[in-house]
Amino acid sequence: MAALMGTASELPLDLRWRRAVTGVLVMWTVGLVLAEVVLQVATGAAVLLAVLLLTRGKLQLAPDVRAYAVASLGLCAWQAVSPAVALLTGAAEAWPRSSRYGQVLDSLAGAAAACLGTVGVPWLLLAGVLAGGWLLASLLGIFQNRVRWSVELPAFLKLNLGRLHENFGTEESPRYAAGGFFSHRLRFAHGAIAALGPALSVLGGAEQARRRMLAGAVVMGMLISVYNAFARAALGAALLVSVLALLLLVQGAARRVGLVLVAVLVVVVSLTPAWRARMEKALGNIYGGEREHAMSVGWSLVREHPLTGVGFGNHKPAALATQDETGITDLLATDSHNLWLTVWAETGLVGLLLMLAVHGLLARALIRRYREGSLAATGALLSWVGFHTLALVHYLPFHSSVYLSFSLVWGLGLCEGSDVLRGRAVREPLVGLPGAPGAAP
Repeated sequence: MAALMGTASELPLDLRWRRAVTGVLVMWTVGLVLAEVVLQVATGAAVLLAVLLLTRGKLQLAPDVRAYAVASLGLCAWQAVSPAVALLTGAAEAWPRSSRYGQVLDSLAGAAAACLGTVGVPWLLLAGVLAGGWLLASLLGIFQNRVRWSVELPAFLKLNLGRLHENFGTEESPRYAAGGFFSHRLRFAHGAIAALGPALSVLGGAEQARRRMLAGAVVMGMLISVYNAFARAALGAALLVSVLALLLLVQGAARRVGLVLVAVLVVVVSLTPAWRARMEKALGNIYGGEREHAMSVGWSLVREHPLTGVGFGNHKPAALATQDETGITDLLATDSHNLWLTVWAETGLVGLLLMLAVHGLLARALIRRYREGSLAATGALLSWVGFHTLALVHYLPFHSSVYLSFSLVWGLGLCEGSDVLRGRAVREPLVGLPGAPGAAP
């Protein structure tokens, strides 16, 4: 594996490059719990750094990682040109808004993380940042769930405090939607699903009891956060990922105890009045409700422009153009409430096939590393399952914070060295910093 991936000791990299990689990965991890702008800045820096290292011939990628990166680049390129194609074919009347069009770079995030990871990943540092950050976010979410948020936040953060005032309880016993540091319940809950996979992999695979206990606390915090956010799809994804982690990582009595705990959680949710009301509305939302309405409009866009679509980022104006006929609202027109349908509507069959290739190649690479015993790949694979569970009823790339969170987990899952989380010594240096094993003095 080391020969395929390349390691920090094999690469003639200046210490400053290695420090830059470490800084970007740490910033990216901080962004997972703090703010979308931090994620966007870190991802932009990661893409730039990966391009610089690749063009200088300083990165050596495994064949399956290279295939994933090439497919990601192809998807990004097609997304970038698809609005122009839509204008030429008459499928669109204008260029998409810059905020949506700028998301084309998000498609490179996972590949960029995988590329930087070949330089060296500070696994324990990233795990500590993620654990500490999510425990703080979980505590904040518990407060937000119980107390109506009244603290004014700086205007430049552009956070909608109304999201924290959504009451899913009663007037006598209010239960507000937790949003964490994002102040947005879906960003908060979906971000928890991205990070839940790595936490579960450490909980089930780490050899040191202290690390398992910390991972267990983080997992509990994430599950409570999803519960307090009243995000139905996220709760379903969390339960599915948790059961899958038990089946992949745990055996014997521990597995049976874990499955019982999951069953207890399901019972608790079903007995909670606010959650019971949410679940009763779920099927009606999909069949005959708002989601079915949005999906039907998405299908109409696919039928009209099946090959090239209406252009990346143009779903909303294209859907609103059918408003007189379909009655679609401004909010529902944003996307088709399904990843694959939205991708097909915006970028056509070409974009759909490229997206399938990206996720297929990613899954293949992660499965191979999971079989070799990588905790990072196991966590990334669990997050990949969670992502595609959510994608059945959400277009996740619309929230860059969510997609970039998953991308970091996926990219790190393609890197070496995660056996350090099991408590075993790593032969190669984790980061190119003084004091790291094997690092230059």
